[in-house]
Amino acid sequence: MGALRKTVTLEVPEAWFMNPEDGDRHRLFYSALLSALAGMRVLIDPVWLPRGAERAARPTASGNLVISFHSYGEAGNILRCKESYVPPFYTMDRMGYSCFSELARFPERFRDQIGAGDDRAAASFVSRLGHELRQGNRSKYPQPPAEARHIAGGYVFVPLQLRNDSVAQGLWLDSRAALKTIVDAASARGLTTVIKRHPRCRSRRIDAVLQELRQRPEVVLSDRSIYDLIPDAELVVGANSGVLFEALLQDRPVISFAASDFGMAVQQVRSHVELAAAIARPDPPSLSWRHKFLFWYLCSYCVRADDSFQIGQRIRSFNPDPKPDGSTVTRVGLRLNWYLLAIMDRIRRRFF
Repeated sequence: MGALRKTVTLEVPEAWFMNPEDGDRHRLFYSALLSALAGMRVLIDPVWLPRGAERAARPTASGNLVISFHSYGEAGNILRCKESYVPPFYTMDRMGYSCFSELARFPERFRDQIGAGDDRAAASFVSRLGHELRQGNRSKYPQPPAEARHIAGGYVFVPLQLRNDSVAQGLWLDSRAALKTIVDAASARGLTTVIKRHPRCRSRRIDAVLQELRQRPEVVLSDRSIYDLIPDAELVVGANSGVLFEALLQDRPVISFAASDFGMAVQQVRSHVELAAAIARPDPPSLSWRHKFLFWYLCSYCVRADDSFQIGQRIRSFNPDPKPDGSTVTRVGLRLNWYLLAIMDRIRRRFF
């Protein structure tokens, strides 16, 4: 980053550090991040970030490099970090995460890199990681103990996600209506539909839909481990839940009705007609391509939370794309906006 000391503005997600479920992973990532910055002759300007502030716009005009956490927006002088679908990997993308990322919005920019991967290395990596996750019953959210018994007959697995999650902005179909389309299409093939609700979902609307669907004999509502439900599924169908990514690591074909940063590895559908047709006659990307994508995504696109050298390389290779945004927001004004959004986020999660 040059001989002169430059300043890097570093968002510090203090609230995430205190989370009993995943705070240790975030602290590990930030320890490696600070170690990487320490070797780059930069001054660090820390900014404390409240939970729920990810929706706040960050100024993208020229200035200090900003290392942001859990944010999304236009490209600029900002490198945006977030925990990926599989610990201990983190994304560092110029536009954000999931459906907001550069990878989701401009996938063709990355296709050649993905395709250049070695088939054997990719297949070996996915097989090894998939086995480790399955044997350890490891997922982003704690899972119930795996059971030996299997679900009888063929089935489609549908993992639900939170309706108030920010990535719901990437949905092409209403999730409740999509559920009914999935059940009808699976039933037409003689398949059961196994639905797993998100462990944190408290939506009354989802309650109503599930109560209606559970009256049908070909619908099963399950709270079992995803590793009881993914491996034997004919298909895994959903929006942009991280469980879809985990299903890819178990070599399951995936159909998705939402934008995501793993969209190139799944069969994407944008209408109910396309969704029903995809379930009737699935046409996902080839297994070889899926392996290459997963290998590239986790080993090249992501960084490991414990690898300060890899994180430092990613920061050094980042090419800011500053654009005048006309922003005159002061640092105090930005922080006030963050805290307002944090309060609104708590209210939204509490009541909706």
